[in-house]
Amino acid sequence: MSIDPVVNALKSLAKPAASLVINQAQRNETVVKLLKQFNFDPTQPPKDVDGVYVYSLIEYGVDKPEAILNLFREREIKKAFWSAYTANNPLGFYKEVEKFLQGNDLKFDIQLLRIDLRAELEEFGETFIKIAKKTSSTDFQPFPEWNLDEYPAEFKSLIKEKIRSFCGRQFVFNTFQEFRNKYSRGYFTVVGDAGMGKSTIAAKYVWDNKSPCYFNIRSDGRNRAELFLESIRKQLIKRYQLHNADNANLADLLEQVSKKIPAGEHLAIVVDALDEVEQEAGGNLLDLPTALPENVYFFLTRRPYNIETKRLSAPDVPTQELDLRASQYASLSREDIKRMF
Repeated sequence: MSIDPVVNALKSLAKPAASLVINQAQRNETVVKLLKQFNFDPTQPPKDVDGVYVYSLIEYGVDKPEAILNLFREREIKKAFWSAYTANNPLGFYKEVEKFLQGNDLKFDIQLLRIDLRAELEEFGETFIKIAKKTSSTDFQPFPEWNLDEYPAEFKSLIKEKIRSFCGRQFVFNTFQEFRNKYSRGYFTVVGDAGMGKSTIAAKYVWDNKSPCYFNIRSDGRNRAELFLESIRKQLIKRYQLHNADNANLADLLEQVSKKIPAGEHLAIVVDALDEVEQEAGGNLLDLPTALPENVYFFLTRRPYNIETKRLSAPDVPTQELDLRASQYASLSREDIKRMF
């Protein structure tokens, strides 16, 4: 069916971005009314891709601003969505949408309304998957993990919470930049006592650079080598579209990734709270590789340690530590705290 009449009907209900709050019961009633208007069964979605796309757009689009509705009506966007869906590559969809918007008036409209494009594309994808599951059709399987953030969903709320009150610490990021400029690969570690903001620094770097990450959290049981590898493996496969890597170890994954890093770019993996890792004695914590390929770095954080608990041996890999307790950094941290208040 043609998507234009559906979009026009949704646009007639659209409100300004500043007033999108709507009673959920009213919204559900409007969705059902529109589904019936376009001959859909509100209890049983169609089983074809085109039908599910339109059905999902109705469920998603009630009271969405016109600019975002106009985006989803475009044939190129629909094609890019289905391609990303079948390839389990939601980030690829986001990149294709950004490419489509270059030089398009829609980009200005979306920016003018301050629409969070990534969030909208993620919401539509989640709606489509929900509807696809109701069809019981194998055409939509396997269902992709529709997370448009480069960092994993399991740490999204933690990262947002940590950066909410972030201030300063630019000296940490500048030092890491200098380290990368000097060396073609390496381990960079931020050391500090409890409460010195190590996790917040890690979260801020991830947020700003969309870096692969892992936050060791002892209280949640997220502090074991196998969980770290599973999470990082998923992130790297998703980011670089790696093949035959479902069972690869970290060293092999990084070798594959290094061949896909564009010229002039690098990969920095952030790992927070090494001191919270639970692992049998012997070898590096989290089985971090003893060698790193070109353009691959680790940004690590941990509490102070002794030689027995360091457990990071990489003889031929450049390493550097920034100790937040050092006098030159302590004064900078105090200035950051003053600016917060």
